[in-house]
Amino acid sequence: MMLISSLSSQYNRIQILAEAWLAQGAQAFSVYERGRLLASWPDGQRMLPPDLTAPITRYNDVVGELHLSGLRGEMARQRLQAEASLIGDILQLEHELQCMAADLVTSQNQQLALYRLTQAMRDLVTIRESLAAIVTEAQRMLKGRAGFAIYAPAQRDDTIVVQSTESDLDPDLIWQLSRQVQREDRPLIIGEDDSRFSYLPGIRNLLLLPIRVRGEVIACLGIVDRADTIGTPELKLGRAIADQASAQIERILLYQEMLAQARLRSEMDRARRVQTALLPRVLPEIAGLEIYAASRPALQVGGDFFDVINLPNHPFIFTIGDVSGKGVSAALLMSMTRTALHSKARFMPAPTPALVMRQSNADLYHDFTRIGVFATVFVGQYVAEQRAITYANAGHAPVIYRPRHGAATLLLAGNPPIGVATTTQVQDGYLPMEPGDLLIVATDGFHEARNAADELFGIDRLLMAVNALAEQSARAIADGIFQVVEHFSAGHPQDDDQTLIVLKGAAT
Repeated sequence: MMLISSLSSQYNRIQILAEAWLAQGAQAFSVYERGRLLASWPDGQRMLPPDLTAPITRYNDVVGELHLSGLRGEMARQRLQAEASLIGDILQLEHELQCMAADLVTSQNQQLALYRLTQAMRDLVTIRESLAAIVTEAQRMLKGRAGFAIYAPAQRDDTIVVQSTESDLDPDLIWQLSRQVQREDRPLIIGEDDSRFSYLPGIRNLLLLPIRVRGEVIACLGIVDRADTIGTPELKLGRAIADQASAQIERILLYQEMLAQARLRSEMDRARRVQTALLPRVLPEIAGLEIYAASRPALQVGGDFFDVINLPNHPFIFTIGDVSGKGVSAALLMSMTRTALHSKARFMPAPTPALVMRQSNADLYHDFTRIGVFATVFVGQYVAEQRAITYANAGHAPVIYRPRHGAATLLLAGNPPIGVATTTQVQDGYLPMEPGDLLIVATDGFHEARNAADELFGIDRLLMAVNALAEQSARAIADGIFQVVEHFSAGHPQDDDQTLIVLKGAAT
């Protein structure tokens, strides 16, 4: 049939060859296909026995012959063979063109089908819905009796199995097959006579395709009982469908992660608002004392806090602390620490900083030890009659004191942080607070701030900043310290929370 088709399309060219032979004295020129005459020249000439023949081959297969009558000789034989070879080449080229055209049509149909699959999955936002769409289209495109898909990440509880209505495979069996595909990371073709899979009753053939998601095979697409054999074209199409499925699953996972991050940001923002609300909104006015406090967490929430307790017929008490760690966990522990200190300072009949510190440590020690954290805390109490501050320091730094006519000095903590020891022997310290005297209690986020060269701001720079700002108001001093540290660490993100309280003696 191939030679007849070529003879129809190339008739004029073959006729030219025949006429050339007749002009050279040949009596007849004929084309045969497997012993059957297809054409001869001149028309109506009674068939004569051939003097020369030459086979027409395509891909080494003889598909026809050229017959020549009335001429002999080596030159005629070679010429006839050359023309037969030329016709064979034409047949081969035409066949290849037909195959290319068929491949192009198939490719176009597959691309159209894949496009439809992409459009169908565009608005799907769950893995189950997407797998169902993939199974439906893959079953149709690959001409299977049934189909299934499984999403099988490391946690089996998260496994999703989707089957077409024609499929009745046991989900456990599908899971086992998917694990084999995951291990081998290649398509798995199962035939009816495959003894390895005798546990698949009633199945003639099965094609399993791995679906890679973020570099790992965590899903699988299966086509059950194709009417035809599973060859290279089907594998190529199956891989294309698996690639579409991979892109869709990755898109959904990214979408789910974005939703989770949005929820987390919302929760963190809510936690930040709650934490901010716990800090004193308005600082009290205390005769003979300027007070200012501020806090800047490194994250949305942090482990730093400050607090003030100012009640009628009750000494003015302020606290500042830093819980180890950052983020949400530190914020939760900060709330515990602040609550313990606040309740002791507020409800004890005769609170002192040391007494508040010892009682708070007793309340928090066991919980802090169980989870392996601690908190540095400073508690101060202003005694207006003495124009002095008594204080207790549980491992907190930096605490800077600057008398009006002196230089800023660092006050060292003589006691361990809360949560380190079962009991603490913390004692009250004493600081005069005459007009111009200055006390700054900060957290380590200031002196441990780093610049782009990974250099620490350090205590010495902090003392220099306090000396330079000492003549200003409490608020201006606090703002100035924040600005100096921020300018130093420009180009490097804030690593730790920054909180401070500034108290400055004032005229009554």
